Amino acid sequence: MLPGLIKYDKIGAFALTEPHYGSDATSMDTFAVKATDGRDGWILNGKKRWIGNATIADYIVVWAKNKDDRDKIQGFVVEKGSAGLTTKKISGKMSLRLVVNADITMENVFVPSHNKLKKATNFEKSCGPVLAKSRMAVAWQNASLACGAYESTIKYCLERKQFGRPIAQHQIVQQKLSHMLANCEFAVSFLVHAT
Repeated sequence: MLPGLIKYDKIGAFALTEPHYGSDATSMDTFAVKATDGRDGWILNGKKRWIGNATIADYIVVWAKNKDDRDKIQGFVVEKGSAGLTTKKISGKMSLRLVVNADITMENVFVPSHNKLKKATNFEKSCGPVLAKSRMAVAWQNASLACGAYESTIKYCLERKQFGRPIAQHQIVQQKLSHMLANCEFAVSFLVHAT
């Protein structure tokens, strides 16, 4: 699996969020139980929502409560085409659209034992760092967009003329620009100290 992902020959997805819980990630309904039909592996049931790349992913890391281990949240790699796995693109999505988001439904999906993330036995230590880095990436992206919008606005205000002078020379425009700049400075300063 990893060699294909590292070379970008394969696509991966990270399935944590659920329809009824959103950011309350540990309150999930998706669960895994040991297969009892003689196969060496796990059976997954549940739903995930807002999962980037899920419709095109070769491998989906699904986080589920292990019913055989005191409901510990653990990671399982579900392979594309697994019986019982359904992915559906979320259409009409607004906001961040860098990837196609999808709903995932798992009905008795079999995951072989070698596809269970054996070292991911503690949710906080296994998944926490991934969440922290992804949240910081989203925050930096928004701060960058705000700074870019400010720079474009300054350029426009210096070029656009009204009453014989650039609108950047009008106090009401200057007040709005200074407010915008203060927000940009605060966002960047906060993120620099947080990382």
